[in-house]
Amino acid sequence: MLDRRESIRSKTPAMVRQEIWGLLLAYNLVQLEIERVAAKARVPPTRISFLVALRLIRDKRLWSVDSRPGAIPGHLRALGRDLRRFILPPRRTERSYPRAVKVKMSNYSRKRPI
Repeated sequence: MLDRRESIRSKTPAMVRQEIWGLLLAYNLVQLEIERVAAKARVPPTRISFLVALRLIRDKRLWSVDSRPGAIPGHLRALGRDLRRFILPPRRTERSYPRAVKVKMSNYSRKRPI
């Protein structure tokens, strides 16, 4: 959500708290919209990518800056329709190849036999 900015920009403790509260509020609003879309689509919320939802909400917010306040419900419906397009496929439960740890290959010969 900070676009890879590792530091918080605020200089005072009160402003740092305010910025963290803003980040938490934004996170919860994105999760709320994911839950609403998932409920309408009858899928679990984990099948909707958080990053895709965040980017889509950010883009919609930028596009609707100059629209009138009465258009907000229409924008939210369009956002829900757009988010439904990005529902992830169900998770595979059976793998054709089990997970394994790869052995690191070395360019040097071994001193000891295998």
